[in-house]
Amino acid sequence: MTLLLSYFLGFFGADRFYLGKTQSALVKLFTLGGFGYWWLIDLLITLFGGQHDATGLRLSGYDRYKKTVWIVLGAVYGGALALGLVATAAYASFDSSGPTTFGWALIAIIVAGIIAAGAIWYLRRRVRARPAKAKRGSDPVPPRVRVLLERLTEVRTMYVAHAASGTDAAATIVRQMDALSADTGELFSRLAAKADRAQRARAELEYEDKLGKIVGALDRGYLLDVLANPRLWDEPDQRIRNMQAAIDAVDAQVLDNVRQVNAHKGIVFTVAIDGLIGPRKAMDDWQRDFDRAAGNGESPPRR
Repeated sequence: MTLLLSYFLGFFGADRFYLGKTQSALVKLFTLGGFGYWWLIDLLITLFGGQHDATGLRLSGYDRYKKTVWIVLGAVYGGALALGLVATAAYASFDSSGPTTFGWALIAIIVAGIIAAGAIWYLRRRVRARPAKAKRGSDPVPPRVRVLLERLTEVRTMYVAHAASGTDAAATIVRQMDALSADTGELFSRLAAKADRAQRARAELEYEDKLGKIVGALDRGYLLDVLANPRLWDEPDQRIRNMQAAIDAVDAQVLDNVRQVNAHKGIVFTVAIDGLIGPRKAMDDWQRDFDRAAGNGESPPRR
């Protein structure tokens, strides 16, 4: 705020009024920013973090916003300089009779630069196209499933950090994610070797859905936040156990599908993870009531 007032209204002492320096602000007002010199000096002092208020305190927002301010200033003045250079070049390139000698030279340089850039782009694209195509062909995991596995690897690094800080649940989840990623890759490798496109397409749809839900639940919006801020969630331990159960269930299905492929059977999907992610409060309440009733010799609750 001080910087904005100094820049736009510094000639009237607005920045010094804002900081509580009333006497110097009045002098600055009546001298129109010290005939411009005071305006520039105050602006530079504020910009470099040397400005203080009337009580001698530094401006609290300087450390927080200085990087943004310098970026904005660089963009504004850099853009103005570039615009000025373009305008100057355009003015020197044309006269009343058309392009000048300088103009023709500038046009030739621009055209040559465009042609060179296009040729470089085309050649780099051709060079990269073949390896990329070969890589896609050699990867047995379908692209959309591969994206989810890569996202799972990214999320894994955050759980590793929690595990390093002593969170046992995070360490367990890291091992589960490793197993799930390895087993999923193995399933699609065996499906590719078998060359069964129908089963591969079914598996791709199935695991794109299940892995998407697993990755979404493991990310910052749910389980990572439960681990980082358990006091903000109801039943955080139960949520963690449910997520671990969901990962185990999907991994168990993957392994079962691998065995079915090995046995030359049609793969079957049986796991629905929607009910596994999140707290199963109704079942927990029923089990709690059951245990309490059994301990008191009463009849178990009916559901």
